[in-house]
Amino acid sequence: MTAPLPRCSRGEIWLLAWNPRRGSEQGGFRPGVIIQSDLGNHAEGARTTILVPLTSQGRPYLFYVPIPRNKDSGLSTDSWANTTQVFTVDKARLSKRLGKVTLSQMKALEQALQAVLAP
Repeated sequence: MTAPLPRCSRGEIWLLAWNPRRGSEQGGFRPGVIIQSDLGNHAEGARTTILVPLTSQGRPYLFYVPIPRNKDSGLSTDSWANTTQVFTVDKARLSKRLGKVTLSQMKALEQALQAVLAP
């Protein structure tokens, strides 16, 4: 029997288990921000979600959104959401909920994603 999938929501920060990795994917555990709508996240039978990864190697650039370490984010280091890397992942990769981004950070993520995807 398989373990139940975690329930995730838009704006939450999760630690993801990237193992087993494939090809040139990163391995190990890395945090990411859920960007998929809760309509998709909470749909019955939905096994996947959409997220952007966090990195400590970001920079003040249009496509990187700063997510500082604090009690709300649950991060241990200041990080950047890299909106140039959007992933659809199986919820089985969601290892631990760390925290949540603020409303203003979510708005900044939406603007950065629009800049990445717009012509």
